[in-house]
Amino acid sequence: MTIDYDPFSHAAMQDPTPVYAALRRQGKPYFIEQYNAWALTKFEDVWTVSVNHESDMTFTRGVTPGQVLLDDPVPHAFTTMDGRDHRRWRGLVRDTYTPPAVKAETERFRALTCEVLEPLLSQGRLDVYQDLANRIFCLNSGYNLGLPKEDAITWRKLIDEMLHRDIGQKGGGSERNQMAAGELYGYLADYVARIRKNPDLASGHTATYMSAEIDGVKLDDEALTHLLFNFLVVGSETTPMVCGGTIYYLAKHPEQKKAVLADRSLIKNAFLETCRYDQPTNMLCRRVTKDFELSGSQIREGQNLLLIYASANRDEEVFENPDVYDIYRENKRNLSFGIGGHVCLGMHLAVMGGIVILEELLDAVGDYELLEDECERAYGEHLSGFIKVPIQFQR
Repeated sequence: MTIDYDPFSHAAMQDPTPVYAALRRQGKPYFIEQYNAWALTKFEDVWTVSVNHESDMTFTRGVTPGQVLLDDPVPHAFTTMDGRDHRRWRGLVRDTYTPPAVKAETERFRALTCEVLEPLLSQGRLDVYQDLANRIFCLNSGYNLGLPKEDAITWRKLIDEMLHRDIGQKGGGSERNQMAAGELYGYLADYVARIRKNPDLASGHTATYMSAEIDGVKLDDEALTHLLFNFLVVGSETTPMVCGGTIYYLAKHPEQKKAVLADRSLIKNAFLETCRYDQPTNMLCRRVTKDFELSGSQIREGQNLLLIYASANRDEEVFENPDVYDIYRENKRNLSFGIGGHVCLGMHLAVMGGIVILEELLDAVGDYELLEDECERAYGEHLSGFIKVPIQFQR
């Protein structure tokens, strides 16, 4: 079978699941000549590259398909640093995201969830992604950065505009994308300028990085703005999709929904199964800096890699009946949060936050009806999942 895979094609941006299955059946990396890139769709290939070949790749060229394959702008922060630099700058806030630290934040996060949820309940309907989870995680990201709470929804709208893709669009270079990115960057640059004049205004991660110095290097205004930009976007884009997806897939599997409604301890299972089944980070990319072999393919310096997590988490050689949504599944290994030195810093926060949102929502509404005709999925090359999941209910 001849496969013509382009991550920016309409078919791939709309629903790449069939082509991923076809690529996995080939059993090896797939070379995309026009991007000088290898698409890795098998679980073991993505795992091996992430664990054994991190030093053979650079993150400085960016991590999204647009950045690595199309030279879209890269807002440099520790996420786009290599090796020792990455570990040391990331390490400044690492303790904030350990399991004990996240556990200590649970009640604050629950209070935030109830604050956002309560006004929505009287309407008898809400959008799990847009009205609830998306807002909560954007507010939480702002809290961690010490940003003014009242601006959170404006930030999120700008991020959504940055991520929007029109049919036929390649990368994030549209006027719509650039205007939103410029406005968000400008807001953050103004904020950095204000706290430089009055450091007592800074708190959270912003205060930590503003005063940090590693090997004689301190972050200038541009670097600090890039860092805030990165935290704000990454901290609010994927987990809300999983929350919405969990409500969607439970509705599509009534027996599993009934079980979750009867036993709240199954919420974590459902959340993690949604992460696997409908992986929100479709793919991340890398630039190769040293030759190596992978599954019989020669990967060369200067080539690009597409680490396609959405495909790896559906690999038939790792997961039994991978195309079946099953909250009782035991996932001994998965790639929902990546693996290796660049594993998701906020993975424990994401799981805690997702569980809390789902617990509070189901406690408040009980059973619910999914308004499936109004649901909408993201369209793009980088993220995958639902961006509209409306439900109706009787409180």
